[in-house]
Amino acid sequence: MAGTSPTSPTRTELSRALRFALIGGAATLVHLGVAMAALGLGAGAFASNAVGFAVAFVAGLVGHFHFTFGLSGGFARAARRYGVIACAGFAVNNGVLATLKTAGAIPEPVALALSILVVPAGTFLAARFWGFVSSG
Repeated sequence: MAGTSPTSPTRTELSRALRFALIGGAATLVHLGVAMAALGLGAGAFASNAVGFAVAFVAGLVGHFHFTFGLSGGFARAARRYGVIACAGFAVNNGVLATLKTAGAIPEPVALALSILVVPAGTFLAARFWGFVSSG
């Protein structure tokens, strides 16, 4: 053995995880930015969250399909599956938001930001092993 470098599958998976983090981070920032803008324009926290989610969903779907997982076919299938994953994450996000708002201990923008930032870590495995699995 010439060295202790990671095996090719390990390197590939680490690269994929890094790309997922980059796209997911960008989509999370889009969600947060759009939601905060909507909140600033007078929309409620839940409406702002929904608008931010919708915009971020499109950014994440396209980014993950092409950049993270490098797929060229099966977009409709991946979109449906990613939709399930994203909606489940959005449900968790709204649950956290509702809990934080009910507690009332922190300002609404902070509650919204925290609820948005909680979910991305859990979506990688679902996306990797189900959402963006090539059908071929």
